[in-house]
Amino acid sequence: MIKENIRLLHIDDHLLFVQGVYSLLEGVPNIQWLGSASNIAEGISMVEDLKPDMVLLDYFLPDGNGIDATNKIHSALPNIPILILTMEKNPSLLEKCKKAGVMAFLPKTIDKNQLMNAIAAAASGNKTFPVLERIPSQEDNKLKKLHHLSKREKEIAFLVAKGFTSRQISEKLFLSLLTVNTHRRNLLQKLGLSNTAQLSALISNFDMED
Repeated sequence: MIKENIRLLHIDDHLLFVQGVYSLLEGVPNIQWLGSASNIAEGISMVEDLKPDMVLLDYFLPDGNGIDATNKIHSALPNIPILILTMEKNPSLLEKCKKAGVMAFLPKTIDKNQLMNAIAAAASGNKTFPVLERIPSQEDNKLKKLHHLSKREKEIAFLVAKGFTSRQISEKLFLSLLTVNTHRRNLLQKLGLSNTAQLSALISNFDMED
């Protein structure tokens, strides 16, 4: 049971799901629904204006992910509890959310009682993290391929991801421009990527010490 009034904000771009959560919580004592946002930018604006007591948050959003959103929300309200509601079942994301300071990582398939329990737990300073079965994702497979690149290929991949041009990489690594461009093409092909932006996103989830 929720013992104190909680002013709740929901950030999720799936309107039907947001409406479903609202329907579950409508009329629940001590829950005040402040509204919803469909992206991080809109959510941050509402956080700053409304100063909610708790935020429900989808992991994948149009302008970033749950870690991005959590960091920005905590910059505005450092102590606010954040509960991730997601269809993602990747334990590595759960661990990242733990490190980011979220209070719960919940599947969107939970029922009303489970959601209420997680909200009550977060309000009391307790965390809710289910044990997730390891389900390899496309990102996992690409990270595995990245892990098996040669040392030189990894060097070039990281420099590309950081925005270095082929000429800058050529000068930095003392390679010919032709060699660098060949590596760039081969990297995208090996990793199953279409462009440098996808490579940058992949690199952000890769531990360089691996």
